[in-house]
Amino acid sequence: MEHVLALILAASTLGVSTPPPAGDEAPAGPSSRMLSTGQSYVRMDPVSASVRAGGYMGGVLEVQFSLDIPDEALREQALSQTLRLRDGYVAALTSYGGLGYRTGQVPDFVSITRLLQQSTDRTLGAPGAEVLIRSIALHEP
Repeated sequence: MEHVLALILAASTLGVSTPPPAGDEAPAGPSSRMLSTGQSYVRMDPVSASVRAGGYMGGVLEVQFSLDIPDEALREQALSQTLRLRDGYVAALTSYGGLGYRTGQVPDFVSITRLLQQSTDRTLGAPGAEVLIRSIALHEP
């Protein structure tokens, strides 16, 4: 009986709540914040790939980063090739997760940065875009 009363009370509280006024906007999440207002700063969406633990999936590696591209022409090229850049980043992280990462270790910041930088230079066809790592997280099951 107590469970039924608790359920009725919870349902009635949900019915009384009102939505926020139309003028209020939801607070921006951490991934939507701008980390720099510089013209050369290009924010990239986080990239993730699975990591292996023996013959099984051992977790998901997620990297949040941006690019610093002082050259305007190269920056425009990077913005127009965002999907190709992301494809290269996923391939780089997947190779790291399958070959470079060992179960129980901390992800290697230097190796991951190097792989993302190589992928950026290869996709854009020229150096000049610097990978700026914001965070690297390993989500294990």
